[in-house]
Amino acid sequence: MNEAAPKAPWYFGLSSYWFATSFKWFILFFLMPSLVNDIVPGGEKNRWWGLIVAIGAAEAMIGPAIMGWLSDRSGSKWGRRRPFIAVGAGMTAIALLVLGQAQSIAGLMIAYLLIQISDDIGTGPYSSAIPELVSEAHRGKASGTMGLLQLLGQVTAVAAGLFLGGGSMIFVAMAAVNIVCALFSILAIRELETSVVTTPSPSEPIRFRTIWEPLRDPDFRWAWFTRFLNALGFYVVLNYLLNFLEDVVKVYDVGFITFDEPFKAPIPMAAILSLSGAISSVINGRRADRVGRKRVVIEAGWIMFIALFAFCFVSEYALVAPLALIFGVGYGAYLSADWALVSDVLPDKENPARDMGVWQMSVAAPQVFSGLIGGLIDFGNRSSMGVGYRIAFGIAAVALLMGSLLVRRIKGST
Repeated sequence: MNEAAPKAPWYFGLSSYWFATSFKWFILFFLMPSLVNDIVPGGEKNRWWGLIVAIGAAEAMIGPAIMGWLSDRSGSKWGRRRPFIAVGAGMTAIALLVLGQAQSIAGLMIAYLLIQISDDIGTGPYSSAIPELVSEAHRGKASGTMGLLQLLGQVTAVAAGLFLGGGSMIFVAMAAVNIVCALFSILAIRELETSVVTTPSPSEPIRFRTIWEPLRDPDFRWAWFTRFLNALGFYVVLNYLLNFLEDVVKVYDVGFITFDEPFKAPIPMAAILSLSGAISSVINGRRADRVGRKRVVIEAGWIMFIALFAFCFVSEYALVAPLALIFGVGYGAYLSADWALVSDVLPDKENPARDMGVWQMSVAAPQVFSGLIGGLIDFGNRSSMGVGYRIAFGIAAVALLMGSLLVRRIKGST
């Protein structure tokens, strides 16, 4: 553990791979529905897109934990984490290029699953970086930088989407960003990795069931479950926002600005959300070290709930912008304390990548549920267009609020 505060550039180097991860997935969650819509009938698009998300997420429920568990036992001369990040980044880049050539639903499913598997190889071990390399006193700053880079990744994804559109070059851009940012994070981890134990822990026999042991700890279970609820709310909105705008809003203009393609309609809203979230993350990252992680998370939950509950009743494009701004403030505040909170309550300090890999499952598992909600949306919309979306967004609002309020149950963090 590094007790001294690393210099500011180091935090950005460490967080670079999270920037690439956010950049990639943000583009995919807006681009993939349009690719699906080009292939399947309109009345079934939410169901098919939801199925693709659910299949990928089902793999991601175990992938990060297994890869983190394996990296904890790695005896490589290059360290425990860096080889996994390098291999995962390279495989992800290849999988993205394969996705860019997919021409059928089966092709989209296979390529999307390959991206998920490749991403898990890198992000499972990578997610241990904060608890392993940063002392408790500086984790709020580290977590805030992670949140900032995640949101800046989304802002950059917005710019790439507007400039490159949905053509093949967008997949090349995602692949290139993934490789470059992985290199920055590998170099940052190498700089401080000598101050922590980098040899495997041979005392524990290799048994598959040991991967899930972190969930025996009550604090870790609550940290996992609250993040599950927050991720469920976020991904329900993200997965179906494009289709909501296409089916319900239909006209995409604000003053003299008009967008003629549904794919571009959510991009300005995403930019507003990400920019407001980035500012909020910087402010609240330092604040979380001062007033406590849980207080910041609870405040964030109320802000997100209010914005999303109001969104359930919106059908005009111009009204989405102020709600995106409010939601972004809450979302950025949540991200600023998220990593720090779980880092405080890891059950096994000798196996941080395994524990953080299990924690990453809390993001994958809700995507399975959010994918299944696609069928519910199509069912509700058959009675009256828009009903299915509003039911789904109402579920998301409640999940975000409960996921924030329940952090009070976590005793081992402030």
